[in-house]
Amino acid sequence: MDTSQYLPMFLAECREHLQELNLAVVRIEEQPDDAATVDEIFRIAHSLKGMSATMGFQGMAALTHEMEDVFELLRKRSDGLAREAVDVLFECLDALSVAIDDIEAGGAERLDPAPLVERLQGLVRERTPDQEVARRGGEATSGTPEPVAGAMAAGQAVLHARVTLADDTLMPAVRAYMVLAAAADLGAVVASAPEAEDVEAFDGRVIDVWVAAEVETEALQSALAAVPDVASVAVSDDGPGPAARPAADAPAPKLAAVANLDYSRTTTTVRVEAERLDQLMHLMGELVVQRTRVEALTAEAEVPGLNHAMQDLVRCSQALQAIVMEVRMIPVEAVFLRLPRLVRDLAAKLGKQVELELVGQDTELDRTVVDALGDPLVHLVRNALDHGFESPAERKAAGKPEAGTLRISARHSGSNVIISVADDGRGVDPVAIANTAVRRGLLTAEQAEGLEPARAIDLLFAPGFSTRDEASDVSGRGVGMDAVRAKVREVGGEVWIASEPGQGTTAQIRLPLTLAIMPALLVRAGERTYGIALDRIDRSVMIAEHPVRSAAGQRMLVVGDAVLPLRDAATALGHPGDDECEFAVIVHGHERRVALAVSELIGQHELVTRPLPPDVAELAPLSGAAVLPDGDIALLVDCDALTTDSPAAALARAA
Repeated sequence: MDTSQYLPMFLAECREHLQELNLAVVRIEEQPDDAATVDEIFRIAHSLKGMSATMGFQGMAALTHEMEDVFELLRKRSDGLAREAVDVLFECLDALSVAIDDIEAGGAERLDPAPLVERLQGLVRERTPDQEVARRGGEATSGTPEPVAGAMAAGQAVLHARVTLADDTLMPAVRAYMVLAAAADLGAVVASAPEAEDVEAFDGRVIDVWVAAEVETEALQSALAAVPDVASVAVSDDGPGPAARPAADAPAPKLAAVANLDYSRTTTTVRVEAERLDQLMHLMGELVVQRTRVEALTAEAEVPGLNHAMQDLVRCSQALQAIVMEVRMIPVEAVFLRLPRLVRDLAAKLGKQVELELVGQDTELDRTVVDALGDPLVHLVRNALDHGFESPAERKAAGKPEAGTLRISARHSGSNVIISVADDGRGVDPVAIANTAVRRGLLTAEQAEGLEPARAIDLLFAPGFSTRDEASDVSGRGVGMDAVRAKVREVGGEVWIASEPGQGTTAQIRLPLTLAIMPALLVRAGERTYGIALDRIDRSVMIAEHPVRSAAGQRMLVVGDAVLPLRDAATALGHPGDDECEFAVIVHGHERRVALAVSELIGQHELVTRPLPPDVAELAPLSGAAVLPDGDIALLVDCDALTTDSPAAALARAA
């Protein structure tokens, strides 16, 4: 059987299973009596083992088989697993993750499970025959299950079928499911072995099923024999009536009643390759561009009924656009799931106690944005544990609980999502940062003395800036905060830090919900067209109707009670200035507002965004570009970068 066509699905599902196992093991270490998590761990381990064996990756199958024995201990203990056992399990999960990467890269798992298998075997006792039967299914099933006895006592006819699969069956779990489904088509399934909820993890060869129905033995036998890979079927009539009731002291096998299960139900989700979603979004973007072009042509034409038809087309295309956008949205939980394991390992390595709180995991973002969020978020968490939290002794001396709290949250804010990483650690000392800048020759003592706390903290984003002289193997030297900001800005977001010495630090990342289609105001400045996201615009005004003042060589626009910096848009965006600016567009970033002087307000449009080449994006506060219906290019303004001084600008400003 050629399984290569299933490889992409296998890899994707394995990664999901490993991520879920990492999270579940961390959770069960904290709450050993969580029965639901224990059942989840066992189910995932079963599935992972069966999938690996089916695909022919014997190293992964052997390792997960032994891991299953350790997980089996959880069902017998209320005090959880020892730290040693948990550490070994995490090493196994890491090894499986590497094997998955190797399979994707070269088709081979390159996994030697022997050393880890030996360590796992040292953690468990030898399995009893009953445990082996429970793992393998119905090989040794005997006696009459309790639900069957009850059905017969009620006068029902019950047929017992024992189905044996061929020795070379690659997917026994699938075949077991098909056997139970075929039996359910003919009558009510009273009991079965393997149990119905464990069918997906079944890796045995014998399946027992009891069917209560007025059906001929031959009909049941024929239906079950028609299932692929079935080697033999033996059907017996257990017969109705009280005479068939087992003795009171007869042991009943551990088999589950499954009469209420619906084997005909179908899945409600479909796995789709990410590339197809990208293609779908690209085509949707092209449709938006052409729709805008047709709208412009329709406005100029005088064809009866054309406007009404255009309105219907716009309504339908907007509905389609909304659906396509929703399809691309995934919860940030995809990134959050990796954090509990990361926090556990780092806290142990650093000798710190940290309680992790995750809030808003179901907050949805565009898939591309979520993919870009992973590395910056991991880096911020590493920094919090390495730099932010004190040791338990230091926290106790400061009157704090010995265990620190790390709270990671996600929430919607207009057309953006705010991700916060907050700790209650030692905080960031602006004076210490300024002194470090002086020591490294970035500032003079006089400049450092007059540096605002917020500007000092922003120096953390300067390339290579660090308050440490020696590198740490957890967060390094220079801590890569410049890389964090660069990565976030690549997807049109912004990151900033707020801190209070002794109380803690909060890093916030603001990200757009989607990168694909953006409602924007088109403006003209310096003979170029720019797009400004509507959610970053407060208002637009005519410059002539408002006073313009000068302060410290900077033009200021007075709008009501506000006095805002007035900047020529073309010059601020890296192009020749414009001497004939009639309008000002007031935009806001996370720190302040500025008024951009432009020569023309073109109007509102939906823009299909495209990223700029890295060398171009670094030259000016631009987040991307869009092709307009007439073929012109609109450059998209990065309002956060435009309204925020860079670390270099902060230094220059202090000078």
